[in-house]
Amino acid sequence: MENFDGMEENSMEREARPSFLTVLCILSFISIGLGILSGLIGLAFGPMSEEAMLQQKTEWAKMADELRSLGSEGFAVMMEQFERMLDGLNKNHYANSVISILIRMVGLLGVFWMWKGKKNGFHLYIIFSLLALVQMYFFVSPADIPTIMVIWNVSISALFVFLYSRNLKWLSA
Repeated sequence: MENFDGMEENSMEREARPSFLTVLCILSFISIGLGILSGLIGLAFGPMSEEAMLQQKTEWAKMADELRSLGSEGFAVMMEQFERMLDGLNKNHYANSVISILIRMVGLLGVFWMWKGKKNGFHLYIIFSLLALVQMYFFVSPADIPTIMVIWNVSISALFVFLYSRNLKWLSA
């Protein structure tokens, strides 16, 4: 009976994981897991063929022309940036896929550590967020990355870091 009492004391020392942290971790597990799966599928299937790239570029060019005809020069420029970005990422497909998987594994480990109540997981998650933000700059010129995409990625990363930071008091060293 003493052993049972000791186990009860250990479980009483630590509060249960906050439900908000549980929700954040589950969302992150899903998102990062899908990113890893996507990277693995990308590795398995390889880069787009020249024919597929030409077809995709043609579609982007048509969209840009239509947007220009509607007077939306800014959106047309964004379509052209997407086209150049796609080209740069496709040329470096394997390196980009491997780095993407490795970065997401860092994020997965960070979230797992937070799930387990370790504060180092939060710090690792911040590193993951920063690496995920700069990853495409390894392969694509900054001029070819649409500003809206950068703003979106920074906003989502900052939001999740902020939301995770609300749970720091529960996480231990």
